[in-house]
Amino acid sequence: MILFPRGIAIVYATAEDKAKELFDKLKHKGYTVSLFNYKEVEKAWKCYDAIIFVMALGGVVRTVCKYARSKDVDPSVICVDDGFRFVIPVLSSHWGANDLTLEVSKIINATPVITTASEIKGITSIEELARILNCKIVNVKAIVRVASALLKGEKVCVKGVEKIPEGVKGNYVIGDECEYKVVITDSPPNGDDGNTVYLKPIKFVIGVGSKKETNKEVIKEAIFNALNLISASMDRVVIIASVREKVKEVADDLKVPFRLISWEEINAFNDECLTPPSDKLKELGIKGVAEVSALIAGKGRLILRKIRYKGEVTVAIASYEGG
Repeated sequence: MILFPRGIAIVYATAEDKAKELFDKLKHKGYTVSLFNYKEVEKAWKCYDAIIFVMALGGVVRTVCKYARSKDVDPSVICVDDGFRFVIPVLSSHWGANDLTLEVSKIINATPVITTASEIKGITSIEELARILNCKIVNVKAIVRVASALLKGEKVCVKGVEKIPEGVKGNYVIGDECEYKVVITDSPPNGDDGNTVYLKPIKFVIGVGSKKETNKEVIKEAIFNALNLISASMDRVVIIASVREKVKEVADDLKVPFRLISWEEINAFNDECLTPPSDKLKELGIKGVAEVSALIAGKGRLILRKIRYKGEVTVAIASYEGG
């Protein structure tokens, strides 16, 4: 599963050379990564899943205090010192920062500094479980009690899936008889007892851009490749959208509704978080196709930035919030 499908922003203050070095290393590993000067933090905060600050920890903390709102909406934030000695998760540890810390520390041969109890005890956090299941946590405050139960070794029932995902660690069990629970449902209640974390499965919209001559089998392969990157299945896809009418044939084959996007809609759409267009699209005066199509059809947020497949197709995934 790709860890940060909306990408990683590297932010530097004075150590531009070290930031560029880290940028090159992460890009070589296959991550979608962008480089920002410290003055551009606000855009990075809005548009990326994770931020790596290459600077002193104190400066990172002061910056985070300006922007942090809630653990379920803030990006994962880690700090790498200018000397590449330490990597420290600062914000959203269980939402990806710990994983990114471990990855970066391996890449630059630095020491990771992780202090969260779940990782120390080798337990998969509720947040990580939600990410594995491609779900949104509905009642974030309930995480504290349920996570505490896991840390004490108590059973936590998981309801709404047939089995515990492979690799998940901790005393999770399938069932409904525990005091503490994780419930996956499309219709979570408005209130709860505080002992149950509700996860709502994310529905997806796939946006597709392709060359005119691309055959539908390649387009189909590109769609499955994108879903595989976020460990999602086709039954979560509610719309496939494109400016290419040919893509409707693919949608029909997959038994998914198709939404034809007009060029007028593409040109009228604005979102500062879109991936910058390729040189070819710039020549044509087009801001993008795959990401824009997915966002227009889904009315949600970008889940997976556009990826190219065999040089012929681009695919992006957005959440579906259309009701």
